[in-house]
Amino acid sequence: MTLRYIFHFNLFIVLFFAQVCAQKAKNTSLKNRPIEQLYSNVKPLKYGSMPQYFIEAHQSGCYYEVYINGILNDTRYINAGTMNNAIPINDNILKSGPQKVTIKLFPLGEIDGKVYTTLTERTRFTLEIFKRDKATPWEGLDYDVVHHYFAPTTTGEEARPFAHANEPMYEETFTFNAEVPYELTGWSDSQVIEGQEGIEQEVLDFYKEYADVIRNQDEDKWAEMVKTREQEYLRSVYYNDKSKEGFKKRVAYFTNTFDNEFIEKMPLDKYEITFSANGKIVTLKSLDYPGESAFSFKENRNRHNGERDKYIASHYIFLHKPKGSNKLEIIR
Repeated sequence: MTLRYIFHFNLFIVLFFAQVCAQKAKNTSLKNRPIEQLYSNVKPLKYGSMPQYFIEAHQSGCYYEVYINGILNDTRYINAGTMNNAIPINDNILKSGPQKVTIKLFPLGEIDGKVYTTLTERTRFTLEIFKRDKATPWEGLDYDVVHHYFAPTTTGEEARPFAHANEPMYEETFTFNAEVPYELTGWSDSQVIEGQEGIEQEVLDFYKEYADVIRNQDEDKWAEMVKTREQEYLRSVYYNDKSKEGFKKRVAYFTNTFDNEFIEKMPLDKYEITFSANGKIVTLKSLDYPGESAFSFKENRNRHNGERDKYIASHYIFLHKPKGSNKLEIIR
């Protein structure tokens, strides 16, 4: 099992951390706090159809990473099955039309005294993309599968031997069509920053600034840094509906960090700088902990019984430069 918790700012991981107990006293109420102001002055969107898209992956005999339109959406480096790991992806669907999905499969490495440096015939991976309509009442399994993918096999049948055994890694890209009533700016008008002189140092400087903001619990500055990401997330994933429990728990996760009596800066892991979305987005991936961000910090987590314990929070920061700007900003 990995040594650190991974937070990808998605609905179901947020649910895990969501039971936040009584918070440290503050001079202002939650509704007047900078975090809450991120989501102020918005009204729920009302469309005839409000599709919410999700991915759900299952693997055996491999680790994986799933990218939606170039953004890492799901990763698993634990050799165990998953249940109910549906992850919303609307925030990475900028507008209707073809959406690009990239699958990367990796060998298990050392497991139970054996070392796997390549994928084997027993490698299995499936990904289901499905949607439900927020405009209609939720009725349990009331959803539509829009794409079912399984890693290629020798016969073309899902349960047969993996077709790329003995390879050190497998990658495949496909598209599916999405229809959404909104359009997000996202990174559509961003500059191509891959190859820009000094870009790596700019990224390192941004990570240092972001770590200082969290360590100093500068909630105003943090809210300013994540404003675009959070507003596009609320609009696309929840259609500006702040009454949903998943959204409330997302906010609770953030406020818990800024109501924390203990936060410790941690040095960046050894990292790989990676660009995506045709060179418009950059992030730092950890080389010490595969599948995780190179960025982390240590804080006290609220437990279910009201007590706190120290844990390491690690989450990805996806950066871009908006058109006409020479400054990196958080986009996802």
